[in-house]
Amino acid sequence: MLSMRKVSPGITLIELLIVTVLLSVVSMAVYATFNNGIKIWQKLNTPVEGEDLGIFFDKFTRDLANGFKFSTIPFSGSEDRFQFATLVNSPRLGGKTVGEVVYYYDRGSVTLNRQELDFSLVYKGEESVSNQKLSNVRSLKFQYYFYDKEKKEYSWQDEWLKETLPVAVKVEFEINYGKENNKFTKTANIPVGS
Repeated sequence: MLSMRKVSPGITLIELLIVTVLLSVVSMAVYATFNNGIKIWQKLNTPVEGEDLGIFFDKFTRDLANGFKFSTIPFSGSEDRFQFATLVNSPRLGGKTVGEVVYYYDRGSVTLNRQELDFSLVYKGEESVSNQKLSNVRSLKFQYYFYDKEKKEYSWQDEWLKETLPVAVKVEFEINYGKENNKFTKTANIPVGS
């Protein structure tokens, strides 16, 4: 005679251990993926030291390389500010147009500012202004390179009020990154300068 055993509806200890191990392996994989995702997100959102400085140097050099003499927008400069005519991006025209760029140091907010004015909109009664800032600038000095015809030599000047354009513009500044101050100097040529 065959005996029939009743199967109990519960689970065995082996089945419970297998499920627990599988659940812990899956949980660890999900945790590791989530943790790596958070680390990548934090890394991408951390500002890179010097990134804004590189962008500033590129704009500074490009603006001066495209600078030219324009009767309505004279080139003028002092130790902490200068302005000149150059080519600027015009959203209305979808390309480059004549405009004015002003670089100035704001001691109160310790920022070096770049202001771009699009003069193609002036005739429509509008004025487009674009501003960019370089923060934590502790000190700043602009200088202007020119040829002195009387002395027959090139030299630097702290202020520029002449009708002609200088040969180059130099900016020297000290910027704070974290706990230390770093000094930078950048000289940009003006191809059409005197």
